[in-house]
Amino acid sequence: MTGPTKIKTMQRNWIGRSTGTTIGFDVGEFAPGEKIQTFTTRIDTVYGVTFVVLAPEHPLVEKLTQDSQRKIVEQYVEQAGKETEIERTSTEREKTGVATGAYCINPLNGERVPVLVGDYVLATYGTGAVMGVPAHDERDFIFAKKYDLEIRVVVAPPHWDGAELANAWIKDGLQVNSAEFNGMSSKDGKEAIADKIELNKWGARTVTYHLRDWLISRQRYWGTPIPIIYCDDCGAKPVPEQDLPVLLPENVKFSSDGKSPLTEHAEFLNTTCPECGKAAKRETDTLDTFVCSSWYHLRFASPNADEHPIDSEKIRAWMPVSHYMGGAEHAVMHLLYSRFFNKALRDLGYVDFDEPYSRLMNQGMLIKDHKKISKRSNPLTPDPVVAKHGADTIRCYLMFLGPWDQGG
Repeated sequence: MTGPTKIKTMQRNWIGRSTGTTIGFDVGEFAPGEKIQTFTTRIDTVYGVTFVVLAPEHPLVEKLTQDSQRKIVEQYVEQAGKETEIERTSTEREKTGVATGAYCINPLNGERVPVLVGDYVLATYGTGAVMGVPAHDERDFIFAKKYDLEIRVVVAPPHWDGAELANAWIKDGLQVNSAEFNGMSSKDGKEAIADKIELNKWGARTVTYHLRDWLISRQRYWGTPIPIIYCDDCGAKPVPEQDLPVLLPENVKFSSDGKSPLTEHAEFLNTTCPECGKAAKRETDTLDTFVCSSWYHLRFASPNADEHPIDSEKIRAWMPVSHYMGGAEHAVMHLLYSRFFNKALRDLGYVDFDEPYSRLMNQGMLIKDHKKISKRSNPLTPDPVVAKHGADTIRCYLMFLGPWDQGG
């Protein structure tokens, strides 16, 4: 896709591809057969691990917490559950944690390091556990200073004389305090240490992504029905293909309680289980609007297809979109989702092109009182100007108001 560099950068950062190493820290002393799996992009610093932190929601928290620490850990976990992920990961917020009383073993050097619970670690990101290397991670450095945890340099800055670091050294350097890897550049050390980990089956080179699951259900009426049926005996079952599409009823009643009218529409709600034939209920949530807009351009080219979502023959003739104008505010929403959908449809054989549009351009955004016009209850009607000067005049004015790709 040809398009603005800033859009590609935002999408690349949102996807967040990271190449690193997964390594397991044995906790068999406290939970037989268990290991804490961590992911790091800096395996060259593994000899500097002096603690491991689990997310409050991590499944091993309960198993590893010792009786002497149980009350304080339970209180900490309860409090963390009341905070949002944004609050917990804010750079403005002081990082906190509590000890579980358990220890894990670093497989590289056999050292026993404490296991803590910290709310700045998220169960939904990575493995839900991080290895603490305070000498080479700014966040870990502050955390270690606060809780008086060891800070051990294993990647030496230039001309380092062995003195205590005033701040974390997060750049490359020479391996020190790293057993047989001492003297290597950290770049070479990263590969050599990863080789040793894989050879001993302690872990593996791994690729992770910052992406998370997309919550696509909405509690609105006017949306695409989700074709799922719930049965008390059989659980959630898909609507049989021969019964698709599920259509929205039109005789609905809206209320002020915020609930979708589908929840009160007996004819729509009540159905039978496709597996056992007993009474069952339909899903009343509908799909997020972005699900529809992710492939609407394909439907525009095949509006009369009734056996399949798209007409592949017409799609081959019309698509991909040659020139797409879209707002930069959709960089990590519609403009990203539509690319995902297209690649999935390509893999399934419905389309034979990689990108939904060949060229993307971002238009500017007109604002009033620092807010987007017509988006924030601040519409401007052109009618008086049209009545006085004509429609073509206002069209020309808007076209030459300023650089089309800038806002104002």
